[in-house]
Amino acid sequence: MSLEVAKRSGFVLRMLSLMAFSCMILFAGIVVIQNEELGKLVPPSTARTLSIFFAYIVAMITFNYTLAARGRNFMGWKNEALIMIGFVIAFVGIFLPHAFPASQVIVTESWVPFSSKEVAHLKPNWAYMPVSFIAVPFIYKAWLGIRAMPLWK
Repeated sequence: MSLEVAKRSGFVLRMLSLMAFSCMILFAGIVVIQNEELGKLVPPSTARTLSIFFAYIVAMITFNYTLAARGRNFMGWKNEALIMIGFVIAFVGIFLPHAFPASQVIVTESWVPFSSKEVAHLKPNWAYMPVSFIAVPFIYKAWLGIRAMPLWK
């Protein structure tokens, strides 16, 4: 296998690994936010949610840069920045609906008169989801930049 083929395949594997890592972090973030035991130690607040959010973004950026440096398939600062901006924006659009959910009151009727129960139920606020479509131009621009490199011709 030539060095060029190894770099190209390493880059593709790195992008697949970054996608898998992003999905894992998204799932972990949702679990951590909805964890009631963590709420006993650190009460649920916007500061807690944003600190978890930014910690996961730093983890994604660090993961990508480490794999690029170790795999020797770094595609230039501009392309790597565009890739990470795209991944971060997509993560934001998928994470925010769960981080800042909408509250819905569910009334459960009972057979005993005047003893109905109202329970607040949190559901994702999907109004934040369209933010992830902002990532498409960044990923497309990075793809064009990478395709223009001599390695890919």
